[in-house]
Amino acid sequence: AVDLVVPPHLLLPLAIQAAQAGKNVFCEKPLTGFFGPPDSKGKVWTAKGYSRESMFKAVMDEANRAWDVIKKAGVTLCYGENWIYAPPVVKVARLLAASKSPILRMQGEESHSGSHAEYAKRWQTAGGGSLIRLCVHPVGAAVWLKYEEGRRRNGKPIRPTHVSAEVATLTDMKSFQDEPKKHMKSGWEDVEDYGSILLTFEDGSVAQLTSSDCVMGGVYNYLHVFGARTVLKASINPNTACQAYTPDGEYFKDEYLVEKTETKEGWSFPSPDEDMVTGYPDELRDFVGAISHERAPKSDLMLAHDVLAITYAAYWSAEQGRRIDLRPFLRS
Repeated sequence: AVDLVVPPHLLLPLAIQAAQAGKNVFCEKPLTGFFGPPDSKGKVWTAKGYSRESMFKAVMDEANRAWDVIKKAGVTLCYGENWIYAPPVVKVARLLAASKSPILRMQGEESHSGSHAEYAKRWQTAGGGSLIRLCVHPVGAAVWLKYEEGRRRNGKPIRPTHVSAEVATLTDMKSFQDEPKKHMKSGWEDVEDYGSILLTFEDGSVAQLTSSDCVMGGVYNYLHVFGARTVLKASINPNTACQAYTPDGEYFKDEYLVEKTETKEGWSFPSPDEDMVTGYPDELRDFVGAISHERAPKSDLMLAHDVLAITYAAYWSAEQGRRIDLRPFLRS
């Protein structure tokens, strides 16, 4: 197997090369993205004014090519969506199965105060803004839970069908620009720092999934599930497994608390084992097991393809102010 932990624009080309060489692939998210038209390579390019419909179609052409290569090669692609391995989400999945509850709607979010990486500020290097960097996580978890519900009910996954979305660059607001002190990342060049997706599934259920680089207080990773027989809340970050208070952040200066908090003063929610709670050990365990025992991983090529289609359809929807029908673009 080849483990691809590389910048987003290299993921798909390397995955294709690995598959053609007969190697199984561990692939980080997202599967790919739009990084500029072919004639922009080696040049500075901006997404401002560039058609999101054109982006969507180019990305889907590339993803479909990868799908065909991987399927033809007979190798396994393991897609790095850690949320579906996070213990809170895993427990929600088990409780849904135990209660036999249909999912009516879901609400989820991944937000924080902005990426540390400069590449994230440009579409050419990041493939988009908060939607493609952050929202793919709650989208992936919501889609996977519907897959699992469908498999329990009739032996096949319940797939997404329609996308509506809104995006914004909130730090461009004059009221924010006039603030004398900034507590979150700004200076986004041509990408959004906020996005929200309304996703409809083929059984009529819905999910509202949000991401933002304009939220203080650490990382907000959660998924709420409202079913016919149960209400379930998965809180990945913050969670209350450990709580701490100090009047002076200097007291904790040498101790890691939790990702992306602006201060250590006051109340905080230190993560006892951040990697475990966010699902990384179980993700890798599943991937190794899938390759070793020649079985499908929980997070697979179909999930990677669906999440990519949803995210770029969201950009298209936000640009045109209309609902996008996903069904002609999904693979099975």
